[in-house]
Amino acid sequence: MTSEPLKSVRQAIEAESTVEKTKIEQPVRLGRYRILDEVGRGATALVYRAYDPQLDRFIAIKVLRERLAKDDDYREGFVREARLAAQLTHSNIVTIYDVGISDNKPYIAMELMEGATLEDILKRNAKLSLNTVLSIVRQLAGALSYAHKHGVVHRDIKPGNILILKDKKTAKLTDFGIAQIDETLAKTGRVTDKVLGTPEYMSPEQILGQSLDRRSDLYSTGVLMYKMISGLPPFMADDLGDLFKQIIRSKQPEIVIDNNLVKDDVNDLLRKLLQKRPEKRFQNAEQLLSEIRYIINKIIKPKEKQKAHFTSLTTRWTITMASSVFVSMCIGLVVVYAMQFRALSGIAYDYGHTVGKMIAYQSSEVVVLEDWVGLRALVKEVAKNEQLASIYILNRGGEVLASNLTFKKGQLFENPNSDEPVKKIDSTLIYRRTLADDSVLFDVSMPIYVGERMVGQLFVSYSASTIYDASNTTLITMLVVMLVTLLVVSAATLILAKQTSQDYKRVTLGLKKMSVGRVDSRILTERNDEASGLFIAFNQLAAYLERLSDSRQAGTVGDTRQFESIKFHSKHDDSLQQVDTVEINIEDKD
Repeated sequence: MTSEPLKSVRQAIEAESTVEKTKIEQPVRLGRYRILDEVGRGATALVYRAYDPQLDRFIAIKVLRERLAKDDDYREGFVREARLAAQLTHSNIVTIYDVGISDNKPYIAMELMEGATLEDILKRNAKLSLNTVLSIVRQLAGALSYAHKHGVVHRDIKPGNILILKDKKTAKLTDFGIAQIDETLAKTGRVTDKVLGTPEYMSPEQILGQSLDRRSDLYSTGVLMYKMISGLPPFMADDLGDLFKQIIRSKQPEIVIDNNLVKDDVNDLLRKLLQKRPEKRFQNAEQLLSEIRYIINKIIKPKEKQKAHFTSLTTRWTITMASSVFVSMCIGLVVVYAMQFRALSGIAYDYGHTVGKMIAYQSSEVVVLEDWVGLRALVKEVAKNEQLASIYILNRGGEVLASNLTFKKGQLFENPNSDEPVKKIDSTLIYRRTLADDSVLFDVSMPIYVGERMVGQLFVSYSASTIYDASNTTLITMLVVMLVTLLVVSAATLILAKQTSQDYKRVTLGLKKMSVGRVDSRILTERNDEASGLFIAFNQLAAYLERLSDSRQAGTVGDTRQFESIKFHSKHDDSLQQVDTVEINIEDKD
């Protein structure tokens, strides 16, 4: 089957349909329906326009071809699937009224649609506009979502199964479930036309003979969307084997979208729909519908904004002033905090250096005299300072002679700091380290001298919490001040901007009234500023025009020399309050 050229297969089907047309005699009645004329035919069925006398309405009847009606399995499957599809009631699905068998001819009675199939439209217009495509796919996705929720998979999404009604807006999907019968019987070799008829829209799993679900419908929808936009399906070949290989293995070409705003979105959507593996596609039609709506809104909303192009004076002034104050306050905050932090850090360094020099001076003679009792007493006395965390008095070899941490006595001292000192004052080194609880300690390391001879070394750690607490308090205070200032400035700007905006609106409303002949309009004001001058000028113009109007009505012409060079153009424009609704129509492309 896959070695025959696709064109020859289709030509054979068309030839068979032509021969069969001469053989088939149009029935007069099917059940209670009176057959009027033939309106279409396909590989599996003939479609007639008929009349239902019981309900007094015209309908369409699809009758199974005679050669397929003779197959018991196909006939029963046709009726079974049609009855299942008859349970679907959706605005974008052709409604089925009745299913039955008359004179051994299975038929489906459905609503009669005035319009054309999408296949006929695509024959006249190779490509459709993007808005039209999105509208069709949106309706198609809605129909599939409804059908899939009711357990019905279409299995044969193609242009021939989509009807575009006469209003050129509504798309309707038809022939639900019929492909399931064709695929089932094709495996027995009794039916092949359906499978060979529309291979371009078959999903990879359909070609491989795997089980089909709703994701196969979404793949076919992607092919349909691709063809409507580009004019060609994503994969083409004269030989079915080559075509099937492309569908299973090849990547679809990117298509060119005229709308730069959504060209990436549309290509991403098609890429998602045409994934080879079902689990990589949209998993349901709701996801597709959501994506289509997003793209449509992305196209429409910029148009609305372009029509409005209006920014409130109140909003603009308030944001501008608030932003200016915020930026200024932030810059001031950073500068002040940095200067204060530097000053407080300097105080902390000086404090540590001073305390260290005092302890080193008091302990120098005690160390020389090796008065260990006096050294311990000195350390004990100095340790009463709550800011001092630890005190170490070392000999020249680095052994701890005395410490407020008694268990360290006699041990070699290890400097807890591995980084470079943050400050160096003469021979004194000051380190900064942060503990696990985020508290900050400063370490002071300095030699102990007696005269000019070094007799030992001092290492003192002290807390800087009070210093940094003061810095944080200042920061919080400045933030509160900044917030209050920002709120006050924003509120004041908002009030002034609203007042100014209201003034402009009053003048605008007065001019609009004047433009339609309401020359008796006035703006009342008790203000004494520029706005008051504007109101007075408006009132003077209105008064002049009113006098001019009165004089003309009295048959006299007023003095208009001062207005001879002025032309008044007035138009009542509510474009800022109203935005046109953008409607996506399904129309043939000229």
